[in-house]
Amino acid sequence: MLKYRVHANGISRNHLEENFQLGVKASSLREPRGFKEMLRAVAVTLSKAVAGIFGFARDGIARGIIRVGIPVNAVTLTGPVAVSVIFIPMVQGTQWLGGIVLIVAGAFDMLDGAVARISRGSTTFGGFLDSVTDRYTDFLMLFGILAYLLNHVNGSRVLYLVLWALTVIGTATTSYIRARAETEIPECKVGFMERAERTVTIIIGLLAGNVHITLWILAIFGNLISIQRIFFARAVMSGREPSGTFWYWRYPRLTAPHFTLCALLILSLIIGHWIIPRPF
Repeated sequence: MLKYRVHANGISRNHLEENFQLGVKASSLREPRGFKEMLRAVAVTLSKAVAGIFGFARDGIARGIIRVGIPVNAVTLTGPVAVSVIFIPMVQGTQWLGGIVLIVAGAFDMLDGAVARISRGSTTFGGFLDSVTDRYTDFLMLFGILAYLLNHVNGSRVLYLVLWALTVIGTATTSYIRARAETEIPECKVGFMERAERTVTIIIGLLAGNVHITLWILAIFGNLISIQRIFFARAVMSGREPSGTFWYWRYPRLTAPHFTLCALLILSLIIGHWIIPRPF
């Protein structure tokens, strides 16, 4: 009776099987989207948990600094001073200790903002000074790496000096291109390897003893973001809407593409010496 009703309504058994298969395919196609959402939820949860812990500790130290009476700008200036300590372990060849130095220096870098926020002492000059000291800390980190290359790299030294020079160029041009472009267009914040990613790349590379992998990554991605910003600015200035989320890397942080690329780069920093041997 059921078969008769199905055929009477003009629905064949083959038609039902085709619809079933299409439904299975459609459900399988929807699975990656659910996985990406789950991955993003995990990343957001972990990020909030870590940020909450560090934020609590940071604000506690900031309140102590305010009680002592240290000015906000003085706290800002401690950043480059703390980073300059990296020269000691890098000259001695102790990469992991250089990574620890940068972690401690990064804590100082976050304190000035917290002190200004809690004490309500934010000023225009303070923001300007913070940006300037960020540039100093960027180059102090890179010159610390140079000290390591000159004292402890024998094989392929010329290659890694070239990679270091490309890294310096990418570091210098990334922020300049954005600042210059945004005098003509509303925003030019595209590309992956911004200051936060660059700093984390250096720290993880040092902790893993793979500063040579750090240079490969920064030399490539540090200049790629400059090229992306140049083409993005050119498109906007020409009155065209830049198309291509992937090409310009317009994925926000904590999205699945950004999280995936970060994970791949971290993995390469940890085990990259299996592919590219350390140049001792």
